[in-house]
Amino acid sequence: MYVATNRIRVKKGFGKDMEELFRSRGEVAKEPGFIDFELWQQEGVDEHEEYLVVSRWESEEHHNQWTRSDSFKAAHSGPPTDYIMGRGEFSSYQIRLAYPAGK
Repeated sequence: MYVATNRIRVKKGFGKDMEELFRSRGEVAKEPGFIDFELWQQEGVDEHEEYLVVSRWESEEHHNQWTRSDSFKAAHSGPPTDYIMGRGEFSSYQIRLAYPAGK
């Protein structure tokens, strides 16, 4: 399983705007190889709000195909949001070990 993350910093007080932005972007769920999506908000940050965008994919190639798709272009187009501070910080991971609950 491939996990893609993007750390995004948002001006203080604009967290709900950030959450709404991602709430309205559900098209990724239709992409081949997509497993799930989560938006995490970091606690204990005083000077800004910080989010980690987490998406899970069957493979890195599925994620890469999505980044070249019309769905990706549509989700990342539109007017810039002035409350986002700088560029996001992308990271990727391969899950090597996981334990489901109750096992």
